[in-house]
Amino acid sequence: MAQFASAPLRIAALIERIGRLARAREAATLAPAQWEALRFLARANSFSRQPSAVAAWLATTKGTASQTLMALERKGLIRKARDPLDGRVIRIEPTPAGLALLEEDPLQGLVEAIARLPPLHAAALSQSLAHIAGDLAPEGAKSVFAGCAGCRHLEAKGEARRCGAFGADLSGEETSLACVAHSPAEA
Repeated sequence: MAQFASAPLRIAALIERIGRLARAREAATLAPAQWEALRFLARANSFSRQPSAVAAWLATTKGTASQTLMALERKGLIRKARDPLDGRVIRIEPTPAGLALLEEDPLQGLVEAIARLPPLHAAALSQSLAHIAGDLAPEGAKSVFAGCAGCRHLEAKGEARRCGAFGADLSGEETSLACVAHSPAEA
């Protein structure tokens, strides 16, 4: 039988336990994948609010992500619309009901527990977990979507911001949201 003598085994068990504790209250409202998709859509930029980006975020197939999105749409938590500039593209937005539900997000307890960590511990934990997520992500998959800061696609001229990946101007708010095209700038 495996012992908790090794640090990696203890850490893996703690991560699993924290996940279970954090998700224990989710099932009453939404399935875990539905919560995760709704959270992602609320913090993603407009370019990333597409079914393929949700599938990438959930690390699942487009079909499975589509089922998750259809469930959220039936519950009135998201709405889908064709992009006005490119009718082939579907954009997804959380509805006011979806955003209101996120105000009662069961994951908030975990957020609050992390917020109580000393800043250096929180920074080390964030960096460590991002590294682990990268190691676990399937080959070629993105493990972490990030905002524009530190992205090689960000073109900044004075106050103006533009995304080179999408060829679009960015608002100040847009630059802080999660992006499916984020690619770290080379040091």
